[in-house]
Amino acid sequence: MKLGDYLIQARKDRGFSQRDLAARCGVSPAEVSRVESGVRQKPAPGVLRAMAEALVVSYPLLMQLAGYIEETHEEEAVVEQVFRDEQTGEIVDVVRGVKEMVEIDPSWANAAYRVSRELSEEDRKTLTDMAMYWLNRRLQERGGEQS
Repeated sequence: MKLGDYLIQARKDRGFSQRDLAARCGVSPAEVSRVESGVRQKPAPGVLRAMAEALVVSYPLLMQLAGYIEETHEEEAVVEQVFRDEQTGEIVDVVRGVKEMVEIDPSWANAAYRVSRELSEEDRKTLTDMAMYWLNRRLQERGGEQS
Protein backbone atom coordinates (compact mmCIF):
# COMPACT_ATOMS: atom_id res chain seq x y z
CA MET A 1 0.00 0.00 0.00
CA LYS A 2 1.18 3.52 -0.76
CA LEU A 3 1.43 6.18 1.93
CA GLY A 4 -1.01 8.52 0.17
CA ASP A 5 -3.66 5.82 -0.25
CA TYR A 6 -3.36 4.85 3.42
CA LEU A 7 -3.67 8.47 4.57
CA ILE A 8 -6.66 9.15 2.34
CA GLN A 9 -8.49 6.11 3.73
CA ALA A 10 -7.62 6.93 7.36
CA ARG A 11 -8.70 10.55 6.87
CA LYS A 12 -12.00 9.54 5.26
CA ASP A 13 -12.63 6.90 7.95
CA ARG A 14 -12.52 9.72 10.50
CA GLY A 15 -14.68 12.05 8.41
CA PHE A 16 -11.90 14.62 7.96
CA SER A 17 -11.40 16.81 4.92
CA GLN A 18 -7.86 17.67 3.86
CA ARG A 19 -8.38 21.05 5.54
CA ASP A 20 -9.50 19.35 8.78
CA LEU A 21 -6.42 17.15 8.80
CA ALA A 22 -4.14 20.07 7.98
CA ALA A 23 -5.55 22.11 10.87
CA ARG A 24 -5.10 19.21 13.30
CA CYS A 25 -1.50 18.67 12.12
CA GLY A 26 -0.40 22.27 11.91
CA VAL A 27 0.51 21.98 8.21
CA SER A 28 -1.00 23.56 5.13
CA PRO A 29 -3.84 21.87 3.22
CA ALA A 30 -1.48 21.97 0.21
CA GLU A 31 1.05 19.86 2.15
CA VAL A 32 -1.63 17.30 3.03
CA SER A 33 -2.59 17.19 -0.65
CA ARG A 34 1.05 16.74 -1.74
CA VAL A 35 1.56 13.86 0.71
CA GLU A 36 -1.69 12.13 -0.23
CA SER A 37 -1.08 12.50 -3.97
CA GLY A 38 2.50 11.26 -3.74
CA VAL A 39 4.02 14.55 -4.91
CA ARG A 40 5.79 14.73 -1.53
CA GLN A 41 7.60 11.40 -1.71
CA LYS A 42 9.14 11.42 1.75
CA PRO A 43 7.46 13.79 4.22
CA ALA A 44 9.47 14.92 7.22
CA PRO A 45 9.12 12.70 10.31
CA GLY A 46 7.48 15.61 12.18
CA VAL A 47 4.74 15.86 9.55
CA LEU A 48 4.18 12.09 9.66
CA ARG A 49 4.07 12.12 13.47
CA ALA A 50 1.50 14.93 13.45
CA MET A 51 -0.61 13.04 10.90
CA ALA A 52 -0.38 9.81 12.90
CA GLU A 53 -1.48 11.59 16.06
CA ALA A 54 -4.35 13.43 14.34
CA LEU A 55 -5.59 10.25 12.66
CA VAL A 56 -4.77 7.98 15.64
CA VAL A 57 -2.82 5.59 13.44
CA SER A 58 0.57 3.95 13.79
CA TYR A 59 3.43 6.41 13.35
CA PRO A 60 5.94 3.61 12.63
CA LEU A 61 3.66 2.35 9.85
CA LEU A 62 3.57 5.83 8.28
CA MET A 63 7.37 5.99 8.49
CA GLN A 64 7.63 2.61 6.74
CA LEU A 65 5.11 3.57 4.05
CA ALA A 66 7.10 6.78 3.43
CA GLY A 67 10.17 4.69 2.70
CA TYR A 68 12.19 5.21 5.84
CA ILE A 69 14.31 2.20 6.73
CA GLU A 70 13.36 0.62 10.06
CA GLU A 71 15.64 -1.19 12.46
CA THR A 72 13.98 -2.90 15.40
CA HIS A 73 15.84 -3.47 18.65
CA GLU A 74 14.07 -5.65 21.18
CA GLU A 75 14.70 -6.25 24.82
CA GLU A 76 12.60 -8.34 27.16
CA ALA A 77 9.74 -5.87 27.52
CA VAL A 78 10.67 -2.92 25.31
CA VAL A 79 10.84 -2.47 21.56
CA GLU A 80 12.74 0.36 19.92
CA GLN A 81 12.22 1.23 16.28
CA VAL A 82 14.96 3.27 14.63
CA PHE A 83 14.13 4.97 11.33
CA ARG A 84 16.87 6.00 8.90
CA ASP A 85 16.87 7.97 5.70
CA GLU A 86 17.51 5.38 2.99
CA GLN A 87 19.88 7.63 1.03
CA THR A 88 22.02 9.07 3.82
CA GLY A 89 21.62 6.38 6.47
CA GLU A 90 21.05 9.19 8.98
CA ILE A 91 18.75 8.42 11.93
CA VAL A 92 15.62 10.54 11.54
CA ASP A 93 13.57 9.25 14.49
CA VAL A 94 13.41 6.64 17.25
CA VAL A 95 10.16 5.21 18.65
CA ARG A 96 10.10 3.25 21.90
CA GLY A 97 7.20 1.23 23.24
CA VAL A 98 6.14 -1.59 25.51
CA LYS A 99 6.67 -4.66 23.36
CA GLU A 100 3.50 -6.59 24.15
CA MET A 101 1.25 -3.53 23.84
CA VAL A 102 2.75 -2.54 20.48
CA GLU A 103 2.42 -6.10 19.16
CA ILE A 104 -1.24 -6.37 20.17
CA ASP A 105 -2.43 -2.99 18.90
CA PRO A 106 -0.02 -0.31 17.68
CA SER A 107 -2.77 2.32 17.36
CA TRP A 108 -3.87 1.80 20.98
CA ALA A 109 -0.23 1.91 22.12
CA ASN A 110 0.18 5.22 20.27
CA ALA A 111 -3.01 6.63 21.80
CA ALA A 112 -1.98 5.51 25.30
CA TYR A 113 1.43 7.11 24.87
CA ARG A 114 -0.16 10.38 23.73
CA VAL A 115 -2.57 10.31 26.68
CA SER A 116 0.31 9.84 29.12
CA ARG A 117 2.34 12.61 27.50
CA GLU A 118 -0.21 15.24 26.52
CA LEU A 119 -3.11 15.16 28.98
CA SER A 120 -3.29 16.59 32.47
CA GLU A 121 -3.07 14.34 35.50
CA GLU A 122 -6.79 14.87 36.12
CA ASP A 123 -7.70 13.86 32.56
CA ARG A 124 -5.45 10.78 32.74
CA LYS A 125 -7.11 9.74 36.00
CA THR A 126 -10.56 10.15 34.43
CA LEU A 127 -9.57 7.99 31.45
CA THR A 128 -7.93 5.40 33.72
CA ASP A 129 -11.10 5.23 35.84
CA MET A 130 -13.20 4.75 32.69
CA ALA A 131 -10.91 2.03 31.34
CA MET A 132 -10.92 0.22 34.67
CA TYR A 133 -14.72 0.41 34.81
CA TRP A 134 -15.00 -1.31 31.41
CA LEU A 135 -12.29 -3.84 32.26
CA ASN A 136 -14.00 -4.75 35.55
CA ARG A 137 -17.34 -4.99 33.78
CA ARG A 138 -15.82 -7.39 31.24
CA LEU A 139 -14.27 -9.48 34.01
CA GLN A 140 -17.60 -9.67 35.84
CA GLU A 141 -19.32 -10.83 32.63
CA ARG A 142 -16.76 -13.62 32.40
CA GLY A 143 -17.20 -14.45 36.07
CA GLY A 144 -13.75 -13.17 37.01
CA GLU A 145 -12.67 -10.96 39.87
CA GLN A 146 -12.36 -7.22 39.79
CA SER A 147 -8.94 -5.65 39.72
